[in-house]
Amino acid sequence: AGRAGYERMISDDCRLAERLFREAEAHPELEAHSLGLSIATFRYVPDELRAGVGEPEVEAALNDLNRALQARLEGAGEVFVSNAVVDGRYLLRACIVNFRTDLHDVCAIPHIVAREGREASAASASRGFS
Repeated sequence: AGRAGYERMISDDCRLAERLFREAEAHPELEAHSLGLSIATFRYVPDELRAGVGEPEVEAALNDLNRALQARLEGAGEVFVSNAVVDGRYLLRACIVNFRTDLHDVCAIPHIVAREGREASAASASRGFS
């Protein structure tokens, strides 16, 4: 690949992470948090909790929900995101480093996360944790 090839691949990864961040920012069920190099962080915030963002009990519920969501995503194998805790908030962390990751993959992530987030939210609500 050479130096120019590696520079291009790293630059591509950074652009894809920026696109993911913008897609998360625009998605009504996601809250984009940070972007750095090829890493974007965000979290799932269902409508019923959105008005309480920042309140300690809502933040605790969102942390639990996103922790369950991250485990659910990992178990399903459709997309892999790790996590980061920033200012007490449990965030989903996507780090784009695979040269095979493309724009289609990145644009699918918010939809997959929201779909699985709705399922995780419904599961926690049925157990009495909303």
